[in-house]
Amino acid sequence: MRETKDIMFVIDYIFGKGLHRLLSIDKFRPIFSKRTGKIKQLFYNNTLFGTFRPNGTIALTSDAYKILSKSRVFKKNTAVIKADQVNFVKNSSSVFVSNIKELGKNVFVGSDVFIVTPENYLIGIGKATISYLQIKRFKSGLCIKNRG
Repeated sequence: MRETKDIMFVIDYIFGKGLHRLLSIDKFRPIFSKRTGKIKQLFYNNTLFGTFRPNGTIALTSDAYKILSKSRVFKKNTAVIKADQVNFVKNSSSVFVSNIKELGKNVFVGSDVFIVTPENYLIGIGKATISYLQIKRFKSGLCIKNRG
């Protein structure tokens, strides 16, 4: 069973070193699976912060973004969309290379990417289909699948 204090290390490992400084361990409340005994969901200040996946990573929510986006380190997990493409991306389930204005260096194949406007408003959270280096090199094609 994962200790609650280990959650800080998992967040730092996946989303960037030093993010644990924005969080207080006392405000976390884990929900455990009755069958396996593992942490299933994680609440922070009584709002859903994230859900643990079977592979050990955390699927963060928009509330988690509000807390973690205060850090410069966390910006490495975001994709900034061009201002004229915001409505298209909002209504679509995909983000294409041509829609991206800026991209964080912590984007790898399969990693969670926070899709934001140039004003830093969250549009959605998606999964990268190609890495940061490939997105920078390509001129067209799908790069992030938006999950909501």
